Order: sequence, then structure tokens, then C-alpha cells
Amino acid sequence: MKFSVIEKLLFLNALVARVGATPTVSSRISVSVNPKVQFQEIDGFGASQAFQRAEDIFGKYGLPVVNQTLVLNLLYDENFGAGFTILRNGIGSSNTSDSNFMNSIEPINPGGPNAKPEYVWDHYDSGQFPLAQQAYSRGLQTLYADAWSAPGYMKTDDDNDNGGYLCGVTNESCTTGNWMQAYANYLVQYARFYKESGVEITHLGFLNEPQFAATYASMLSNGTQAADFIRVLAKTVRKSGLNLKINCCDSIGWDDQEAMMAGLKAGPDPAINYLDVVTGHGYDSPPIYPLSTNKKTWLTEWADLTGDFTPYTFYKNGGPGEGLTWANHIQVALRDAGTSGFLYWIGAENSTTNSALINLINNEVIPSKRFWAFTQFSKFVRPGARRIEAVSSHANLTVSSFKNHNGRIATQLLNQGDLDVEVNVQVTGLKSGLSVEPYITNNDYDLELLAPIVSASGGSFQVKVPPRSMVTYLFS
Repeated sequence: MKFSVIEKLLFLNALVARVGATPTVSSRISVSVNPKVQFQEIDGFGASQAFQRAEDIFGKYGLPVVNQTLVLNLLYDENFGAGFTILRNGIGSSNTSDSNFMNSIEPINPGGPNAKPEYVWDHYDSGQFPLAQQAYSRGLQTLYADAWSAPGYMKTDDDNDNGGYLCGVTNESCTTGNWMQAYANYLVQYARFYKESGVEITHLGFLNEPQFAATYASMLSNGTQAADFIRVLAKTVRKSGLNLKINCCDSIGWDDQEAMMAGLKAGPDPAINYLDVVTGHGYDSPPIYPLSTNKKTWLTEWADLTGDFTPYTFYKNGGPGEGLTWANHIQVALRDAGTSGFLYWIGAENSTTNSALINLINNEVIPSKRFWAFTQFSKFVRPGARRIEAVSSHANLTVSSFKNHNGRIATQLLNQGDLDVEVNVQVTGLKSGLSVEPYITNNDYDLELLAPIVSASGGSFQVKVPPRSMVTYLFS
């Protein structure tokens, strides 16, 4: 077969690109880590158990007590499992607990926004209150309570579901009046009930995916409307005496949250000044760049909602539920988007899908490879850690690194290729003769501790990373 000059050039370019994309076993890749160059502080990792998923853990479908303890330890115990430090609660807005609804602390319209509210508290909160107790006893540090919607009677559509706007925000009025202050009081009262019952809510939110009129609890908002309410909520929190930080706005995608930033920063009294954390989800668009704010940012919800439960696949073809896919999502969010927190949608549930990290099918506890990918970060990158400079010489070996309060450095290497790669890791300030602990997750291993490595003179150590694998290296 005869090739034209252009065809030959295209073939050669493709060959060069292929060789460059997949290093061979004899390739030597260099990684440099510099603890002196530091970036964002890490708040932690976690998930939610909203919409009665907490009850799945406590035996709603028959999970025995011994397995209830197992899943709690896997999620929240640092020594035994992932050591998640952030739990995202759903603040209920429904007047029923049927199906998966989250019940409201004010299920009945009191008669108007200025009427005396009739709050109720069951010390259960769709299973979320006892879950928070158990999580705190195992090391939880942050409890983020977030409302998917205000109660229906506070909204323009008079409905808990299907969107609608909070009565009183810009361009949205109701015949019943302005409910912004009543909604702020409602949220603060929820936090107060927890506080009085011995559990501390640390962060408070009032929106979830405000671009999406879902058929379940949902409420619409743009940035300007969110800003209207933030100013009211901030004053209410300040007067309450509770130590609450305010989050916003849990947009359905990272781009959607960026689109809300202008409204949050506008006006003579910018609402952004009252926020502690800016929050977004990854569904419509992933966190691959920093949001335009100097506030901390969290990725507070994302999951594979497309397929059947695939617990044992770290890598097959790059599918949306695979472990390596999520290891990449987390690394990119921390490294490129500068996030301080990363949360999956559900921690554990009885389901046949990938919407949770751990499945409780048939009364068993089945961690997915996604769970172990999260654990590679959450177990070794603790709250208060700082992301530090880490650079790889090859695009197919990605790297991130973090320095903890205790001086321990956790460096994650992800081999995206099909072959082993040999790596020289150079660490500024690393002494020779120190032990480096490698932990690997891939199709064959779940956070398996490998043989220790001894650092050489000049602050370096040599490693071989298997194909389609994630290895975390711990050293001081």
C-alpha cells in the first residue's frame, strides 16, 4: 500500500503521541514535591445520608447490628476505614415521612410569615440525628446541614416539590407575604434543636441545585436572590448565639455555581462577605478550575447515577462508576479547582446502583472501588492539611501531595497507563534513611500496604507504579 506524504506525517504524529501517552516499563518519570510551597487548607471528605438513607445503615432493610457497626466504622473511623470528617445532612421540608421524604420541623403553616411558628423535634430526623451521633463518636469534625427547599407554604408554588421560589426574594412575591425571615428562623431552629440535643451543626445551607426544579424537594434561585436571603440569614445566625458557618449554593454543576458568583458579589453589601464556604456539585460540569472567590470551596455532591452497582472495578474502560475515575475526579478538584472538601452523594445505601460508595444489598456491607479511592485521600489527608506543590514529568502519571499538621506528607500517584512506570520521587527537605509507606488500590488491591521504601540521599526515593493504579506514599 502506498502512502502520501501527508498520510505518513499523520501516522508519525499519531505514533509519537501514542508513545508519549503510555510510558513503557523502562521509562523513568520524575516527580518533585516541595512542602515549602503551600496552597489551600483541607477541611475533609465525606458524603450524605439524606432522604432516609441514614435509616438504611440502621437496619431499615434488615441490616444486622454487627454490619451496622461495620459500615459506620468503614465510613467514619480513621483507623479502621475512610475516616470521613464531613457529613451532609438534609434539612427536611416535608409534612410527611412517607417514602423517602425528609420531615419538616414546622410541618404546618403557622398562618403567615409573622405568625408564631409551631416547631416539632423528634430527636431522629429521618435517621440523621443518631447517625451524626455515631459519626461524631468516631471522629467526625464537620456537620453540614443543608436544605433542599423551604417548606412549600413559604414558596411561590406553595409546594415542597417542583421548584418554586422563596417568597420575598427579588422578583418573587406572594400573597401570603415575605417569608425570608421566617425561613431563616426555621433553619437556625433546626441547628438549635441539634445543639440542645448534644450534636453540633457546624455549617448551614439553604439551597440545593437551585437551577433544577426537581420532582422532589427543590427550590429555585439565582445569585441575586440567594444574596437577598444570605443577608437575612447571616443576621439571624449572629443574633442566635450559635456558632454556625454559612454555605451556599450547591449548584448542580461547577459552571452553574460560577454563574451565581456575580450576584453573590454585587451591591454595596455583598452577600459573599457573609459566606464561609462556596459549594457546588459536579453533575452538569465538573470542578476543574477555581471558582472566582477567595472563600473556601467544597464539592458537596456528585455520583455516578447512570449504571448498576459495580463494586469491584477500579479500572475497566474509564466508566463513570469506576474507582480510577473517582480518584481522578478528587485529585483534579483538589489540585486544579483548589477545593477544600469533596463529598460523594451517598455514603451507604441499599441499592442496585452506583449512587453510594458502600452498598448494603442482601444485608451485606460491600465497599466499592470508589470507596477505596476516596479512602486513599480521606484516611491520609486530614482536616487542616495543606496541599503542597507536586509536579510530574509525564501527563500519564498524575500527582497530588498534602502536608498534615503532624508533619506527615501524603503523596498520591495515579498511573493512567497500561504498563508499569518507574518513578523517581524527589522531595525537598526529605532526609535519607526515612521509611516511606506505600498504600495501593487497583483492580487487585483495596488500600493494601506494600513493603516500605527507604529514602536515599538527596531526598529522593524510587518506586514502580503498576498500571491503572493509585498509590499513596506516606512519609515525614
